Amino acid sequence: MKKYDIGLEEALSMVLGTLKRLSPVVLPVDEACDLIAAEDLFASADCPSATSSLKDGYAVVSKDIEGASKDRPVRLRVTGMSTAGDNIAASVEPGLAIKVMTGARLPQGADAVIAVEFAREQANQVLCFKNAEPGRNVLSSGTDVETGELVVSKGEMLTPALTGLLAAGGVHQIPVFPKPRVAIVATGDEVVAPGYPLKSGQVYASNLVTLNSWSRHFGFPVKSRVVKDNSKEIRQTFTSMLSDTDVLLTSGGAWKSERDLTVRVLDEMGWELIFHRVRIGPGKAVAMGILDGRPVFCLPGGPPSNEMAFLQLALPGLFQIVGRSPIPFGTKKVRLASRVGGDLTWTQFYQAILERRGEELWGVPLQIKSRIQSQARAEALIKVPEGVDRLETGDMIEVQVLS
Repeated sequence: MKKYDIGLEEALSMVLGTLKRLSPVVLPVDEACDLIAAEDLFASADCPSATSSLKDGYAVVSKDIEGASKDRPVRLRVTGMSTAGDNIAASVEPGLAIKVMTGARLPQGADAVIAVEFAREQANQVLCFKNAEPGRNVLSSGTDVETGELVVSKGEMLTPALTGLLAAGGVHQIPVFPKPRVAIVATGDEVVAPGYPLKSGQVYASNLVTLNSWSRHFGFPVKSRVVKDNSKEIRQTFTSMLSDTDVLLTSGGAWKSERDLTVRVLDEMGWELIFHRVRIGPGKAVAMGILDGRPVFCLPGGPPSNEMAFLQLALPGLFQIVGRSPIPFGTKKVRLASRVGGDLTWTQFYQAILERRGEELWGVPLQIKSRIQSQARAEALIKVPEGVDRLETGDMIEVQVLS
């Protein structure tokens, strides 16, 4: 059912209730970093596959060198050498030692490795100047990961170290939720793509660049285009962009004037409108719907409204699609540096910087005349919820941290 002029929480609930994860794809383990596991992942091999040495030194029977010291060294006969990757079936008996390199398989019969710095080899013999209790400098088979062990749970993000652990456990193909491909279309006769000549009265497509950069910041593949205020051209662009994308973001043309064509064109194309206009400032004109099975977010053209609608509604939706928690930013408790006004009828946001004052962190509302400079300098967002008419200087508040 279409909704108009709704509250922020209701709008966000509708976004998250409408958008679903993309179908999983299978990727090589070294291409899955920063994606979400689509199923539980179990090790298929032990790591290490055999008990091995953690140090360069000598594999010994620990009882042979009990009490060894610089004053009372123990002499053992060296019968061979083992290096990492050797498949030689070497063995150690009492009174004997085998020289081993780091990562070499521990010879049968040995239960410890005396590090090379505590030993000196002389004519096929080694003098041991320190004891090595059972297990010293030994890495047992399966210590890092064992066959059948759960390494990653479904829904867990694959960090660089986790992909390495999976590889160590013999996992080489991973089912993951792919990141959505994002298309961004900025509309307006006055909007010019960066790099093109600018005429009087025109503006460069800073919204397009900001949205593009936010999307890339979170690893979403992006393509973008600037389109004039022409219904036919807008429609053709939407059709073209949707052919190989998962989410469409539009910038501008979301309000009600004769020149605001975006929502009108989408209506003509038969999209399913979910909501239009949300009680937030800035960002009120935002709309969301489904076209050809793909979500479309129509973002207002004013820079603060454009970015805020994206951050509060579209970005959580993108996180939902990729399988991540739909909370893009962390929060911090800060003390408010100066009073900010609210509105009983909508949610108001303010850009802020964070300052350390003594033992406390303070949120300082930005009061820069330029809207775009304020966006550029913001480190956090102050939220004044609907129904609250102001927050006072010194109040302890929670801010969204834009990092």
